[in-house]
Amino acid sequence: MVLFTHSISGAATALIFRRYPVLALIMAFLSHFVLDLIPHWHYKILSRTKDSSLPFGEKLSFGKKFLKDLARTGLDFGMGLAVSLFVSQIFFPGNFWLTFFGACAGALPDALQVFYYRFESSKLLYWFQWFHEKVHAKTNLDNNPAKGIFYQIFISIAFVIAAVVLG
Repeated sequence: MVLFTHSISGAATALIFRRYPVLALIMAFLSHFVLDLIPHWHYKILSRTKDSSLPFGEKLSFGKKFLKDLARTGLDFGMGLAVSLFVSQIFFPGNFWLTFFGACAGALPDALQVFYYRFESSKLLYWFQWFHEKVHAKTNLDNNPAKGIFYQIFISIAFVIAAVVLG
């Protein structure tokens, strides 16, 4: 999934559980893994390269390509955050910070992957990455971006509708 989808879904999940803010943020974080179970599309991470000597068979190069990836993923997340905040102010005024932190919690697992690749010696991050890889869909839609993007838009809309109806 792209961060747009994860951030909108995280914010919507947090709003569903808004009466219990700590639970809301935990559920927003967990929504990431539920979504990763679904086959989906990813855009290419330019700084990722294969390296069979590493536990997960790849690494991130922290150079110019990484900066491009950071800009692209930042824009991706920022758009999801902006849509989340806009929609929440219409349907859930007064929940700005919960929406903000819910969107962040929904995207956080992917950000933690970057920390794993930067600080590979961390056992905690290793186990987190292991879990993230295990729950990730084995089938992806990377070769079918139109279908993959459509699914993610549909999922984002479904989460927003669920928040409005259940919230």
